[in-house]
Amino acid sequence: MSLFLFDMDGVLLDSMPLWEHLGEDFLRLHGRVPKPDFRSHILTMSMPQAAALLQEEYGFTQGEKELVAGLDQLAAGFYTEKAPAKEGVREALEDLARQGCPCVVATATDHHLAEAALRRTGLLPFFHHIYTCTELRLSKDGPAFVQKILEKEGVAPEGAVVVEDAIHAIRSARAAQIPVLAIFDETSREVWPQIRALAQWSLEDWRDFPQLSLASGK
Repeated sequence: MSLFLFDMDGVLLDSMPLWEHLGEDFLRLHGRVPKPDFRSHILTMSMPQAAALLQEEYGFTQGEKELVAGLDQLAAGFYTEKAPAKEGVREALEDLARQGCPCVVATATDHHLAEAALRRTGLLPFFHHIYTCTELRLSKDGPAFVQKILEKEGVAPEGAVVVEDAIHAIRSARAAQIPVLAIFDETSREVWPQIRALAQWSLEDWRDFPQLSLASGK
């Protein structure tokens, strides 16, 4: 059966609203004003990439580790106490487990935050590994991140499915020749038609997963 590589934010968890505001909150906390395009840029970044952006464009002199720790501190309460699972996702994971499909998490969120949120929502047991951009030192801007995961798992691209909501990560998966199941999230509403055109399968609601045929596509 296929190996499923699940993004976390916007796919497993309804957590994208946090990332829409986290960077801006951090800037204002330190007396900086975010540029008009700041939010759209940071939404696609890993923590180290966000730290580099803060250094290069906003004059932060702290090192990467210190900046990541500051962002982590703002995000920690949300992941450990609040971040909800998306409706219907647990049932979809149970369905995949019954079919014997192995699942991993492939996320730009740091490991300890991802693990805390998945444990609290009861989703952690469905995944045998959490892979993060920070730990692999790769981003979702290109195919190398998912390719490295497949290498570690010993799975060929055609034996995997990437489950994503973000168009840049979907394009990267397609560049790696991995089939994609796209999940709708409100933050991607404007590009949803493009996402649907790129993905082999798409769902606007996890509760429709039982009706999805992963054999036929679309």
